[in-house]
Amino acid sequence: MLELIGIFSFTIILLIVIGFIFFNVAGFIKPTTVQIQLFGIHLTIFGGFIINDMLVIGFLIMLLGLAIGLYGSFKDSDSFNQTEENKN
Repeated sequence: MLELIGIFSFTIILLIVIGFIFFNVAGFIKPTTVQIQLFGIHLTIFGGFIINDMLVIGFLIMLLGLAIGLYGSFKDSDSFNQTEENKN
């Protein structure tokens, strides 16, 4: 039963992340770099709490959080390069 709850929670978190990425790419939302990184940190910490009971699900949630945090870091460098090109 505990594993079923873990799979269900991972599915919900995965759908939230997919929705976040979709709305970000489509331009419906424009989060700042810090907001994206904080979202990744929250997922990583949540996965760390879950890892006490469900090792695999917690680890996957932590990896998802780290990937979101890295996405936010690289998004910042892209916007910096675009502003530099606009100045020239």
